[in-house]
Amino acid sequence: MSNAAEKKARREEEIAFLAMEQVLGVEIKLADAGTGDKKPDGFWIYPDGKDCRAIVEITSPPATNLMSEWAAAKREGRSQNESGAIPTRMGELAQVCSEMLEEQWAIENLDKLLAHPADERHLFLFGRGHNVNHYFYRLSNSYEEEPPEHVDSLILPEGISDIWFRGRARRDPGQPLGRWEVWLARFQVSSGWHRYVVSIDERHLPSPSPGITDDRTPKNWREPKDRAV
Repeated sequence: MSNAAEKKARREEEIAFLAMEQVLGVEIKLADAGTGDKKPDGFWIYPDGKDCRAIVEITSPPATNLMSEWAAAKREGRSQNESGAIPTRMGELAQVCSEMLEEQWAIENLDKLLAHPADERHLFLFGRGHNVNHYFYRLSNSYEEEPPEHVDSLILPEGISDIWFRGRARRDPGQPLGRWEVWLARFQVSSGWHRYVVSIDERHLPSPSPGITDDRTPKNWREPKDRAV
């Protein structure tokens, strides 16, 4: 994703930044403000005195038709629904991920990461439609009441250290401006799969895209973090 025009993190990027900061204990800064699509989205230095530099690119599989349909539904006052069948592919989550990472949009984002010097390179993926989120939800499931689904290791391009998958998000329906619980899966080349649940305050997020949904929060209520370098 690119922040050239706004020089601020967009909503999906800020969700990723806040989630990764909680897991890693770091402060992430914008890397691509004012540079178009030439640099990764964020970077950080680990606070352990070792001067380890990491970068991250945040993206999603293309969903142009779905976003156009949702925008049209908003304009026309219709519900934003999805329809269609999704292959279950039980026991094939690693294969699903590998196939996704071989698509052109993913290759372009991986190449962007590899084009810049860093000790760690992270790709953070989120889905816009259920055809993708179905698999990301299963990857990040904490399996509290059922046996975990086995997921094989991924083979990542040399130089890519981590890939993150944003799963489901849950908020108390009685607190529409409260905190989100967000499930994450992370594959780390050095240690395999990890799963996390993080808490994100809606107040700290930018507004959603106005073409898709209205922001019903009071004026100046939102307080997203300043990530400028």
